[in-house]
Amino acid sequence: MERLRGILPERVDVDPEGVEHGLANLVLALVEFLRQLLERQAVRRMEGGTLTDEEVERMGLALMRLEQKVHEMARAFGLDPSELNLGLGPLGRLV
Repeated sequence: MERLRGILPERVDVDPEGVEHGLANLVLALVEFLRQLLERQAVRRMEGGTLTDEEVERMGLALMRLEQKVHEMARAFGLDPSELNLGLGPLGRLV
């Protein structure tokens, strides 16, 4: 802990609105990441022939609605839906 004293600030100035915005960005980015994973899995299953036409239709509709809802929520928090991504440092971007 002693080594960190010179590096870390004495106080962290937390803006409540900034915390809400940051949390919304984090949560929505994770939901968008999961949505994209589900979409890719659905495409693989569709191409593999393991889904019926009805399942393809239902899954496609559910994924479209989820994408619309994520974008709607992003706009409600003043976020650009195209920027729902997380920087992972040297690993690059999440999606």
